[in-house]
Amino acid sequence: MPTGVNQDLWSFIRLESYSRPSEPAQEKVRKGIFGLWGRLGWGKKPGPTFAEANLSRVPLELLDQVAPVPDWAEGVPAVTAALDQWLDAAHPDPPAQVFVGPSYSGTPQILAHWARSRGWSLVAAPEPEQILAGGGDWLAQLDEHGDAPLVLTHLEHCYLRHYNGLALLRGLLETILSHRRRWLVACGSWAWAFFSRVFKVDAMLPSPWILAPFDQERLQRWLPEVGQGAARPGLVFCQTDSCKFILPPATEGAESKSPDLSNFLKYLAAYSRGIPGIAWALWRHSLYLAMEPKPEGSEAGEEDTQPAIERAGKTIWVQPWSQISRPSIPNLPERSQLLLVLHALMLHGGMWDRVLPELLPISPIEIMEYLYLLEAAGLVQSDQGFWRVTPQGYPAVRQSLQSEGYLVDDI
Repeated sequence: MPTGVNQDLWSFIRLESYSRPSEPAQEKVRKGIFGLWGRLGWGKKPGPTFAEANLSRVPLELLDQVAPVPDWAEGVPAVTAALDQWLDAAHPDPPAQVFVGPSYSGTPQILAHWARSRGWSLVAAPEPEQILAGGGDWLAQLDEHGDAPLVLTHLEHCYLRHYNGLALLRGLLETILSHRRRWLVACGSWAWAFFSRVFKVDAMLPSPWILAPFDQERLQRWLPEVGQGAARPGLVFCQTDSCKFILPPATEGAESKSPDLSNFLKYLAAYSRGIPGIAWALWRHSLYLAMEPKPEGSEAGEEDTQPAIERAGKTIWVQPWSQISRPSIPNLPERSQLLLVLHALMLHGGMWDRVLPELLPISPIEIMEYLYLLEAAGLVQSDQGFWRVTPQGYPAVRQSLQSEGYLVDDI
């Protein structure tokens, strides 16, 4: 177990028990008004995130200290706790356990860490071409593991929403239900919703586990622990308009009076729908430093300000939630096609650009045009041709797809 992990911070619950953090009433009103304006074409592009001229984004070196990439291994003990009785059973029934999670929940990474710590074999998902060919060779290689337990971290990458793209998944489900071995399966929440509608997989497999939502209280504890830099004395996180603390300042010695905290994390928890990776990405994007004037006598033409990185007791600033800039779907004539592309990415947990023309009634050239438009809007990103919705863009994408009647997840 990683040093210093709060075991009660990470826990898995049944999917039907998941209750995402509630949205403050004033945010519902604001979204309703601006959402209506956007649909009517009245919305204006947001101005600069910060009106104050002396604020600058936190430099990358410091940002990697106070908000580094999360260590998903911290969630490993929660998997063991959830599966305690199932692991101890000589002949477990059911033989499979399912973990469902939306994009950026960290669930696949947590299960991968757990598998390595236990010596269970990880099964790599098939290539799209294998799926379209029926997947017989890929399914056959599962026999090479004998009856040893297996872990599959991306069930959503084992199908394509295509008339030739479901045979492999049917065969895989039959294999999982054969009772030959134990299985741990992680599945994207959007694919799970699709599988439940098409295959009734929710009736075939046991009720899935899901990471308990990271609400305001969990974020308040977790964000300082993501990186040691956020918890060191002298570093504080404050809101620009009220100077209220966003995170309780680290204290040394005797306990002091609880500080008056901003409600920023309540908004962050609700907007991220309790998904830790999305909350982390939005948090990292929201951090700023004050700039200090250069000493008198600076040469003409030099910048008037410089980052105050090294001064003691530095403050990291965050704008009020209502003024934070967040990606939104471009209000363009191609909006309906953009949503088609986004829905394909969400259902499959991302997709290769070479495969998208097989899944969509859109030409390859147009698909690439739409991907670049979405990329410019901060809604998607590419890793060598594999496109995913960004963590910052996920909430807006989900809201837009749901409002247009697309199938979405239940989280």
